[in-house]
Amino acid sequence: MSRSQATDVDGDSDADAESFTGQGLPRVEDRRILTGRAEFIHDITPENCLHMALVRSMHAHAEIESIDTSEAEAHPDCELVLTAEDLEADYNPMPTGIDSVETEDGVNEMFEWSLAGDKARFVGEPVVAIVASNRYAAEDVADLVTVEYNAVEAVADGMAAREDDVVVHEHVGTNVVDHERIEFGDPERAFEDADTVVDGTYSWGRISGVPLETAGVVAQYDGDTDSFEIDCNIQLHTLVDNMIYETLGYEEDDVRVNVPADVGGSYGTKIGIHRYCCLAAMASHKLERPVKFEEDRIENLQGGDMHCSDREYEMRMAVDDDGTMRGLEVWFVDDFGAFPRYPVNQVLKPLSVVTNSYAIDDVTYEYDLVLTNKTSQTAYRGFGVDPHIYALEMVVDKAAREIGMDPTEFRRRNLIQPEQMPYTLPSKNIYDSGDYPATLDRIQEIIDDERDGGLLDPEVVEAKREEGKYRGVQSSVIIEPGVSGSDWTDRQRSDRESLADRDRDEVEELPEHLRANLEQDGTVTAFLATDSSGQGHQTLVSQLLADELEILPSDIEVDYLDSIDAPTEYGSAASRMAVMLSGATVGLAEQFIANATAVAADRWDVSEDDVTYRNGTVERVDTGDSLSLADLAAIDADGEKRLSQVSYNYDHPATEFEEFDEAFSRKFPVYPTAAFGANAPIVEVDIETGEVDILTFYTVRDCGTMLNPMIVEGQAHGGIAQGIGASLLEEFGYEEDGQPQAITLFDYLLPSIENVPEIQMEHTETPSPYTETGAKGVGEGGMIDAPASIATSINAALDPLDIEEPADRIPVSPDHIRANVRDLE
Repeated sequence: MSRSQATDVDGDSDADAESFTGQGLPRVEDRRILTGRAEFIHDITPENCLHMALVRSMHAHAEIESIDTSEAEAHPDCELVLTAEDLEADYNPMPTGIDSVETEDGVNEMFEWSLAGDKARFVGEPVVAIVASNRYAAEDVADLVTVEYNAVEAVADGMAAREDDVVVHEHVGTNVVDHERIEFGDPERAFEDADTVVDGTYSWGRISGVPLETAGVVAQYDGDTDSFEIDCNIQLHTLVDNMIYETLGYEEDDVRVNVPADVGGSYGTKIGIHRYCCLAAMASHKLERPVKFEEDRIENLQGGDMHCSDREYEMRMAVDDDGTMRGLEVWFVDDFGAFPRYPVNQVLKPLSVVTNSYAIDDVTYEYDLVLTNKTSQTAYRGFGVDPHIYALEMVVDKAAREIGMDPTEFRRRNLIQPEQMPYTLPSKNIYDSGDYPATLDRIQEIIDDERDGGLLDPEVVEAKREEGKYRGVQSSVIIEPGVSGSDWTDRQRSDRESLADRDRDEVEELPEHLRANLEQDGTVTAFLATDSSGQGHQTLVSQLLADELEILPSDIEVDYLDSIDAPTEYGSAASRMAVMLSGATVGLAEQFIANATAVAADRWDVSEDDVTYRNGTVERVDTGDSLSLADLAAIDADGEKRLSQVSYNYDHPATEFEEFDEAFSRKFPVYPTAAFGANAPIVEVDIETGEVDILTFYTVRDCGTMLNPMIVEGQAHGGIAQGIGASLLEEFGYEEDGQPQAITLFDYLLPSIENVPEIQMEHTETPSPYTETGAKGVGEGGMIDAPASIATSINAALDPLDIEEPADRIPVSPDHIRANVRDLE
């Protein structure tokens, strides 16, 4: 019943002017944010609330010899001191991404406590929790705690960690806690038969989203009901709430997790803040008073468990002299820090786009997941796909140059063709739709215009080189996988033998739940089961529901459910909400209209076939009598209440299509939408300083049906900005002894208006055949594709200097460029 239509980027519709979907309606969330009426978690302070501070380890790896809290406990403002000993007596360790590690000596459990006990394993790891009358007092009391450490050797390099000379968890016995090698097709033959084999090594450094709002939690224990009320800004609150209630030792229904409607950013990073939720809840449990914790910026950067992938790649590509890509071999080491969080999902998600936009049949994919003395990784926008795409595009560049072919033509010859859609990858995921060659051709037209009197005019380029500034660009088509599901998460914990006999009917996905009430004044209130962190979910639902119910968006309010009232959801992650929410909204509207029709038919004592719904009213076909939504609300309130708590569950779209059966029956990710885009950032590299300036970032993007073009543009601009930061500025560096080098925003550099260039963006629309509205995921784009495009453009700019791969690490820092240039001098 959806009436969404194609639009241009300004939101102007070429179709039904009455349709709100497809138009760039301003976000309903923005008014309260811009007027200061939005309530963030840091604004919540209940009456009689206490505050928590943490004593953190100053060592990357140290045995904790003793903890003296006597002075702290004697302070008049101190209400409570918690150590690991207190936790171990009453609570449980936090669940980790890997529960046990199998070694030659047997199976050893992997566990993590909310506070370090016998040993500290990274700088910033919490050792003692202090609760006092206010945060200032709590910080003063924390300074009175004396911890005696015996510092031991640390390991802070992922490649070195594989040698197990220093083991982060001695009882486990190894730092390599997961390894897998997967082959698709016949890669051995592909490499043997190819004319040329090219290999390259590439580094992806630690970065993060660094959201404006840091982690925060307010926990309240109710002794009468023996239950908890926890307000926090955790992401995926109905999915990861088990990290809280299992640690507390309570049942799910006894721990209510609320997330405010407004969260100052997350990008995946706040999935990992359950430690703070647990500690605040434990303190409230002990004191039976509300306890609040607010992470400061240094805590966030130093030990906030919020870093992204940290990888070293070895890539090999087999190619023929005619430019055919024959085979691909991927091997990488992923440094997860001291404890594994969501590890297997993160290292296997790249399988969903294993060959990017290229038709390559024979692939090897292998990884080592290692632990080091660093703060833990968590999810971050792209979830491991961004480094994979970067390394892949780098080796594509190198292969093209090796066989003497223009890199763009090399890419064009190997693109998946539109007539091959839907296209099944070697890894059994499916690209739903798209015309990759046409998109590459369009971005090349734009670049060709710049060569005629523009930024890339040969005379301009030559003049700039005389000044020591080299300009270049390299276009490519990059895929963004969308709409992951819970079944894949579960399959990662299953052994392959059990999956071999798995029946397709055993696939269980968490559907997207949406609920609505008809209010007495005839307006509608919808309730989201998924928390938001700025994506515009309320706007999206109000637009779609207005179209489906044929009323105005202003007659629809959208609110949120907590973790108890909402069913368990996969939530706002993996570029899924445009698809899942739009599908749920269409289904909810159909159910709502069916119920409204039934209520009216009962009132008129006629068949439902004699009743029709139109423009927010129900009409009787034979007489023309009508009932407004307000009329229906009054009738329903005295009856069966069929228009209150109308709900709908929209299933993950891939479960409906046989094409995904093979992936579902194996340990492979299923992402049923493939948004895509062609990028062409024009860069200028100053070889005297090593600085890289992005002059203009051209991009042509396709996310299927654009439900709200303004939100799509905002997501893409934000993602590209983050990709620029990752490419050129950001990095959580570490000393050899595990000491972090970036614990303030003076050291961790973020992109701003000074280094984010003008972004010239165009859109095409190829609707997905697998989704209700034709929409595809769009939330991780930009971050997934910009780093690869910037790096290959740097390669192109410096190609005249014969530097083999100047952008072989992310970020491409000025000193790295200068080191490459100096090697030529």
